[in-house]
Amino acid sequence: MNTEQIKSFYIDKEHTESPLTEKLIKAGYQQEKDGYIDFAYDNEVTVDYRVAKPSQWWHLIISYCNRSQPYDKFSKRITCGELIFWMAEVSDCVNKSDLEDLADAIIASGISVKRRKENKPNFRYDRLKWNKHIQDLCFDKIVEKVESSGSNPI
Repeated sequence: MNTEQIKSFYIDKEHTESPLTEKLIKAGYQQEKDGYIDFAYDNEVTVDYRVAKPSQWWHLIISYCNRSQPYDKFSKRITCGELIFWMAEVSDCVNKSDLEDLADAIIASGISVKRRKENKPNFRYDRLKWNKHIQDLCFDKIVEKVESSGSNPI
């Protein structure tokens, strides 16, 4: 699965509802810096977990696909949990109850922290652990869905 296939499959999903992803991000499960977050700041895109911004569509299409080569492999080196979770949810390739159970387990594991900035979550999560769980549940199913969709490259 490459960048071009990903973009072709997800390009029309900007407004697809993703309540479980929103729930997860609004609970504070969002990357805090580097990668798409730094790119968002650099481009004056809102970064605020409370409103689930930037969107995961923006993360995938604008931040990742538009800055990658079309035939770059989209592999398991992509580990951002909220992105993979969103990709699974909007593609409907993982059982919704399994996604909901995983989101609930992640949220329940949050450790309360004090923050000075309002747009930083009051919970911290073990992202290495949970990103791995998300990837284990979702990644291969995403690949299967995208590759079997016959999405025509843009």
